[in-house]
Amino acid sequence: MHSLRSSISKRFYTLKLSSERCARQWSGQYWQDRGDVNVINCRDCRKFDQARAACSVPFGSPVRKCVTAAQEANLHSLDGMDLLEIGFGKHSIPRRLVRSAGGTWTGIEPTLPRSQPATLGTGGFGHVAELAFPDSTFDIVVGIQSIEHWGEPLPDPDLEIGHEKGLAEVFRVLKPHGRIYFCAPLYLHGHEMFIAGDIERIRGLFDPLPWTDVVIEIWRDRYEPLERCLAPDGDFSTWQDVVTSYADALLDDIRANRSVSIITIKARKGEV
Repeated sequence: MHSLRSSISKRFYTLKLSSERCARQWSGQYWQDRGDVNVINCRDCRKFDQARAACSVPFGSPVRKCVTAAQEANLHSLDGMDLLEIGFGKHSIPRRLVRSAGGTWTGIEPTLPRSQPATLGTGGFGHVAELAFPDSTFDIVVGIQSIEHWGEPLPDPDLEIGHEKGLAEVFRVLKPHGRIYFCAPLYLHGHEMFIAGDIERIRGLFDPLPWTDVVIEIWRDRYEPLERCLAPDGDFSTWQDVVTSYADALLDDIRANRSVSIITIKARKGEV
């Protein structure tokens, strides 16, 4: 849970963001190309303050700071776009960036009352498995730390869940050649593939539909000189129940040697 101080800090930080400002800060290459993934180490991140050897994002946990940096790096070219955000909070960075670029923002959130459904240009109730929008509505669909939860049970047992259904709906509402941006933590919580850090399995989610230009980034893979970030005990205690396809030895190794990282997935809608 975010502290009041952190929430206020995020609010003022977000209000100062603009698409143009982020584009300037994140111009040029800031990643290392490892062939199958692009890796952004903390020392190379534009948010790393060399003088203080610290992250310059002024709020949140180490993971939240990293999520913020990744959004600024990837979501500053939204001029005039129609954006759908899957799961959103009070101080949505995608909302701020797309509106600052003259675009429109729509958000859905499954925890809101059904009596407050999302409509185009507003935020309200909705779920990725059943998007209440026409085909080819949005230029871009984003999800900030939501895709790892798409397979989890919902209060409504009649609503289909899972990544296959969710991505099919996202594909449907995207305009031709529209794009997606999702980010999720690795070695923390959610579906077992994200807890295990199984990059190839995550990449495989985008095989059933003709997605093109799939790019995967790993942020905070090498965190030094910043602190290591471990899964809290509350998340770790759920691993044994959630993770069924991987050996216990892998979970022990993650707990002993890994730090929570961030994965981002970008892709475009291909021809049907």
